[in-house]
Amino acid sequence: MNGLFQRDFFLPQNSPSPALLPEGASLRTCRILLFLVLISFFLKLLYLIPGISDPAIYLRVDSPSYLNPAKSILYDFTYSTNAGSNIPALHRTPVYPLFLAFSLGISKGSLLFCAVFSAVISSLTLIPLYLSARMFLKEKYAVIAASLYLLHPTVFAIFPLIISDTLFVFFTSFTMYFFLSFLQKRFLYLLLVCAGTASLAVLTRPLMLFWCFPAIFVLFFLPAFPVKKKIFHSLLFLLIFALLPTFWIIRNHHYGAGWRIDIVSADTAKHNVSTFESRRNNIPAAVLREQYDKEAEETFRKDPEKYASYSSRLSFHEERLAKTMKKYPFSYFALHFRPVVLIPDGASFFENLRLTTSGRNTFDVINRKGIIAGICHYFKGKLFLPFLASPLFLLAGTILLSAAAGIVIALWKKCFFTILLFLLFCEYFLFMTGPVAMPRYQLPALPFLCILASGTFQFCGKFFRKKA
Repeated sequence: MNGLFQRDFFLPQNSPSPALLPEGASLRTCRILLFLVLISFFLKLLYLIPGISDPAIYLRVDSPSYLNPAKSILYDFTYSTNAGSNIPALHRTPVYPLFLAFSLGISKGSLLFCAVFSAVISSLTLIPLYLSARMFLKEKYAVIAASLYLLHPTVFAIFPLIISDTLFVFFTSFTMYFFLSFLQKRFLYLLLVCAGTASLAVLTRPLMLFWCFPAIFVLFFLPAFPVKKKIFHSLLFLLIFALLPTFWIIRNHHYGAGWRIDIVSADTAKHNVSTFESRRNNIPAAVLREQYDKEAEETFRKDPEKYASYSSRLSFHEERLAKTMKKYPFSYFALHFRPVVLIPDGASFFENLRLTTSGRNTFDVINRKGIIAGICHYFKGKLFLPFLASPLFLLAGTILLSAAAGIVIALWKKCFFTILLFLLFCEYFLFMTGPVAMPRYQLPALPFLCILASGTFQFCGKFFRKKA
């Protein structure tokens, strides 16, 4: 088994086995996976105890946009804005509402059961993470990689919430595993399964929509693989990847939303512009968004013919973002690299335990005054809380520092394929979120960061053993 920082790691392994488990996998591997999943699930059940009496604490501003279509599915098997409504739901893609509909259906509408089911999904995410790590690392370091993810405070903070992030990470982790398996074994079916899981990820959260292009780019750097095969495999990959999202985009176009996978893009554009202008002019982003809405209403009123369709009104907000990007291209894209996305989600972590409350506009303070000011603002009067949870937050910092060291080691060892994988499985997710960078947006990048961090531990262990 080659290590994470071996230059020849992605050369053909000459393995005839198309098995999904790593070579040499046995009953021991299954026992390790079962142990990790059960420990994760048990700890998450303990974390859910404060919400037993009032599971509504797991609702967030975005939750109704998932819950209402889920209720409509249960009510009359339609994907509508609410149960009994004849208005098609266009705000969200369907996979997470389907997950909620299943959870609510078998539990007779229990939000707590949705959180428990999400704990199962979050725990099962350790399976592709561990198996991916075993392609790079020895067994104990693969366990460490899974444990780093298992104990990360943002994972705990987000899994109970009625939002799509936990299910999204579940699909992206399996996408990572099947992609890495294909790189190792070169079996076409692995790449096609990877495309299928990535397609489900797109319909869970459209952030994944453009991931196929950097993935194909990485495929073309695969050594000892004929160019004709690269082209053929890439075309099949793209076809499977695009199949489900294309059907959904056609459906939305039929209902007047234009050629969009959802209508969140317009709202995201408005948030991105307000965040950018807030940073430049030190004006609260909420005030700017209210101003944009008034301007939009006035524009629509003055030119009702131009903005008669729903799609044209959505385009109005997207055009504002396009103008901002053209006017301040460097300043705008600089906001895609923000450290705030990498800090642990302490706010949600404590809110789920009923130790703090939301609604303090903390993100706006962070955006205008910085991370330290935001932390002081949020925990005002309760600064002892982050100190109590400091071991978990130190763990999160250790992951980031070790992963950063792993990138440095990869550059030093000239492991450029490792860098490509970092860009594909980490930087893509961190960059595509845009200026609105919330801590939960780090979750899809976290599995590979944990593998990279544990790879650094393994490398340092070997290095010091050789020195001894």
